[in-house]
Amino acid sequence: MIFRSFLALALCAAVAAGAAPAGSAQEPPPEFELPDVVSPGRRAQPAAASPASVSVLTSAELRRMGVRTVGEAVAHLPETVARAYGGAGGLITGSIRGSSAEQVLVLLDGVPLNGVFGGTVDLGTIPIDDVERIEVLRGPFSAAYGSGALGGVISITTRRRAAPSLTLGAGSYGGVTVGLSGGDGPRLSLRYEVSDGARPNSDLRSGSVSLRLGGGEAAGRWDLSLFGAAASRGAPGSTLFPSLLARQDDLRIAGALTFERERGATTDRLRLSLHTEGLSFRDPGYGIDDRHDAAAWAGEWQRVAKRSGGGVLTWGADLQAQSLSSTSVGARSAATGALYVQDDRPAGPRLLLSTGLRADLHSAYASQISPRAGLVYFARPDLRLRLAAGRTFRGPTMAELYYPFDGFAVGNPSLRPEHAWSVDGGLEYQVSPRAVVRMTAFWSDVRDLIVWVPDAMFVFAPQNVGSARVLGGSLEYNGAIGDRWSLRASSTWMAATDAQSGLDLPNRPRHHGTLSLTHTFPGGLGLTATALYVGERFADASGAIALPSYFTAGLTASRDLGSGLRLRVTIQNLFDALYEPVVGYPAPGRTALVEVVVRR
Repeated sequence: MIFRSFLALALCAAVAAGAAPAGSAQEPPPEFELPDVVSPGRRAQPAAASPASVSVLTSAELRRMGVRTVGEAVAHLPETVARAYGGAGGLITGSIRGSSAEQVLVLLDGVPLNGVFGGTVDLGTIPIDDVERIEVLRGPFSAAYGSGALGGVISITTRRRAAPSLTLGAGSYGGVTVGLSGGDGPRLSLRYEVSDGARPNSDLRSGSVSLRLGGGEAAGRWDLSLFGAAASRGAPGSTLFPSLLARQDDLRIAGALTFERERGATTDRLRLSLHTEGLSFRDPGYGIDDRHDAAAWAGEWQRVAKRSGGGVLTWGADLQAQSLSSTSVGARSAATGALYVQDDRPAGPRLLLSTGLRADLHSAYASQISPRAGLVYFARPDLRLRLAAGRTFRGPTMAELYYPFDGFAVGNPSLRPEHAWSVDGGLEYQVSPRAVVRMTAFWSDVRDLIVWVPDAMFVFAPQNVGSARVLGGSLEYNGAIGDRWSLRASSTWMAATDAQSGLDLPNRPRHHGTLSLTHTFPGGLGLTATALYVGERFADASGAIALPSYFTAGLTASRDLGSGLRLRVTIQNLFDALYEPVVGYPAPGRTALVEVVVRR
């Protein structure tokens, strides 16, 4: 309660400090094609012209906040919770508006990263070293992406070019990081990290490589992006059932080749992508030795046509083929195809309308139709109202469809996709040219949730028997509050409840608050304070195990030392709080990381 009150006061103070006179109501609404956000319509458009609820974290913000991975970064956005299973090397998954990790689609330079076997993505394996921006799309406008985006989309874009730099870091629990990055076509990045871990058998050895290059001629532009990550780690498990012997090895490769050509008012884009993943888990103590190797090949064609009167028509097709070789489910394959169309047009000097439809056909389950519609109304140039509604879905994973009978669990090839109808509305006020306040409300009705249910012989099988209601809202301030101060703060309230029992869904906190406050001092010193509040939530569906709320803070200081040197010091869990983001997985205590960045 104290933290939520503090957030409200901070937002009010920021509005008062940054308020500017409103402009003339006769000014026209923004043009469609300003390249502000990409995820809502799968094309570049200004955020002010989209009915979607979307937040953006830039590379500059990521550096100031002192976060190291995408998982740590998205925890600082409204309506988004990161579930961390331990410290460095521990799994981090994202939840948007009460969704499960399988219901959040993760894209890296347009490549879907969701696992073929389990449907989740470990956001802790994606470093932010060469991330240009992170867009988090929430609510019904994620219908444009098909399966996996029931809750929303986390879209990560890497930089095309960067100044050459060398990063050396050392921190708590024997942590060491080495990074080498840079180049102006191509841009290459290498990173290596080791850590002893905060718990027994939680050590980590990981490395990643990222490549981005492209070119352009009169005939069109092309772009190639590649990302690879490998890790070997201890897997201590929950403190309720710890393991000192379990080990896990991961390998992921994602790449995309994109070709784009403009002809007058029409832009065509063709993208071919590949995502492969290998996971090996061994626990001699429990006699487990599992391996999953998967690959997903995808192709996408899209056309964007500007029309007279300021409208834009976007349509395209997606194709994907998946293959899996697993010690659990054997050799499996699946294919999916989709067609989509979106129409954006002005309906007067102050009103923008957006409608869309997507049709998905999957080889393992029935076809799905996902409509969406929205509007943006400009009450004044500095005040806009947006409203959106639509249907989203999440198809069953290979594990849910084909998990073998082993005495405890069996898959269900007859599963239907989970689906939801959602409504999203918001009010956005441009406090100043450098600051904005957003108020958002959302509601979802989720049906056919896949739940693992035991039969009379206590063998668990997934069934479409669950349903849920999600109701919530958020308040966010983002921007400057003076010449040298900037603030990003949010407060979210959400009730995600089981429709049958009326109880809160597990691991869905009702209250969530974030704060990131930056001050730049004369002389090149930058200081950023971050805070995160997560309210009480239940660890189980019966509501018998309650996890207490927690508050954690961080501090990052950076300074230019001259001659291309920069020093950065980050302290996480500043007050050494004891808490468990997920039951059985305690967060590390106070940690520190010191980095020296050498730029040419």
